[in-house]
Amino acid sequence: MEYYNIMIIKFLENPFLVLFLLLLSLNYSYFLIPKFPKGIPRIIALSPIFYILYFFPWCFSFAFLRGILSFFITWITSFKLILFCFNKGPLSLCKNPIDFILISIFPLKISKYEIFDEKSVRNTFNKPIYDVKIVDREYEISEENSTRKISDESISDLKIPRDVSQKYEIFDINIFKRYEVEEIFKQPYLATSFRDFWGKRWNRYSSKMLRLTIYDPTNEALKNLSFLGKNTSNLLAIVSTFVVSAIMHELMFYYITCGLCLKPTCEVMWFFVLQGICISCEKVFHAKNWVIMDARISILLKRIFIVFSFYFLLVLPVVREGKNTCEVTK
Repeated sequence: MEYYNIMIIKFLENPFLVLFLLLLSLNYSYFLIPKFPKGIPRIIALSPIFYILYFFPWCFSFAFLRGILSFFITWITSFKLILFCFNKGPLSLCKNPIDFILISIFPLKISKYEIFDEKSVRNTFNKPIYDVKIVDREYEISEENSTRKISDESISDLKIPRDVSQKYEIFDINIFKRYEVEEIFKQPYLATSFRDFWGKRWNRYSSKMLRLTIYDPTNEALKNLSFLGKNTSNLLAIVSTFVVSAIMHELMFYYITCGLCLKPTCEVMWFFVLQGICISCEKVFHAKNWVIMDARISILLKRIFIVFSFYFLLVLPVVREGKNTCEVTK
């Protein structure tokens, strides 16, 4: 099996071939996957694509490039495709293959805009005016003086007058800015808690993907278990999310350190598991209104803990084991 994997990498050393294979995989995902039933059948149909995304970073020799590609391609693109299998996430908003490819690979999202030009439609047709605005994962639909919201899954059920929809193509009118760049960092040095740091300030891009793919479905599933309370379900969902994050970061570290030749150290993984435990403890203290020290001292200690644990469990292993280039050997 290892020899087979190495032969695949050797075959994909041509960067043009690698890029072509990636584009071909994403086009397959866009055009053919929606023809399968939503859910597990789509994931099974995408299994060859996940295999290609796993090998993609190994086709490049430089450690830094492998680390970047393992994050954006192996991790985030895979998670976006999983969400797409359930008609959720940013890829479910894509209406053409170009949108699909760009949003799959890069930290982009479809911008918020109005679909219809109200004034021109009102002058042309004596019919109710439909204004549709995309707000993250919800659509806000206004009909004259009333407003209602629908989710991703029900957007296809929106009934628009035939003559209006024919003259005004959806997603093509008054687009001032087609894409928006996902915000990745938001002044993490101002974090006042573990939840604030990991949920709102540090790597918001991956946090969003983890929330959509792991936290939300896990929390929803656990809530349906009668013997678990709401708080317990929430804590278990948080820990599960950080465990998955830890595994993905360990995989990134595996790429950076030429993992075909080295064994995983799990130091990186334990860093994120530790952070998940800290957030859970912090949430319990907040729910119980337990205060053991002044808020300013607490914030300072939390920042120091994050910095030191980050350095010893994340930075040092990369510096110790990382290599500038990685040669694949038989």
